Amino acid sequence: MAKAAAKKSKKAAAPALSKPGKKGYTKGQLISHLATAVSAQGMGDISKKQSAAFIDELSNVLFNYAPVGAVLPGLGKLVLRTIPAKPARTMISFGKEVKVSAKPKSQKLVFRFSKEAKGRFAK
Repeated sequence: MAKAAAKKSKKAAAPALSKPGKKGYTKGQLISHLATAVSAQGMGDISKKQSAAFIDELSNVLFNYAPVGAVLPGLGKLVLRTIPAKPARTMISFGKEVKVSAKPKSQKLVFRFSKEAKGRFAK
């Protein structure tokens, strides 16, 4: 009986993940999920403040290393891509000449998933 009660308490401690039809986690939901999941695995009690500090530090590291490629092992890579400037031009639309202004050089963050991560979504 004690073994059955122990198994039930371990399974009940971890909250259920969100369903595919629902929206993603909010920051607060993610923090509380990480805190309870790590505590349930027997690695010590983790408070919500500690898991929030971990998420904040992880995001800081990812953004700081994005220009050279920040890697999350088993998940993917965050890269900062530069988009070249586009020159000004004139084009004809519906028989009228329209001037299109120049677009300056810009940058955007791109996350590329690894092959292992893509394989998990293919199921």
